[in-house]
Amino acid sequence: DKDPFDVVDLDPYGSPSIFLDTAVQSVRDGGLLCVTATDLATMCGKNLEVCFSKYGSMSLKAKYGHEMAIRMVLAALERKANVYGRYIVPLLSVQMDFYLRVFVRVYTSKAEI
Repeated sequence: DKDPFDVVDLDPYGSPSIFLDTAVQSVRDGGLLCVTATDLATMCGKNLEVCFSKYGSMSLKAKYGHEMAIRMVLAALERKANVYGRYIVPLLSVQMDFYLRVFVRVYTSKAEI
């Protein structure tokens, strides 16, 4: 953690899940982490097993599927951050067309682990 970044913009084609661990570690305390996910079909109930393996959450086919997808990404980010004694504060979340995007601040917890 020599020189963490002020802003990390994670925008892979598909699921960001395999990059969340590194992204959470790479941003400085209070830094901005921006995450894009383009695998909305998976998070909206198309494949339950794949969704659970990527995000640690079960998806449902429902009218509120896109809202649930945003919450899945935020929960996955929070779990990854907690592993390193960090936590996130969501600032903005957007779902448009075939993707979603979340913007969070990442902080280091004062509590000892």
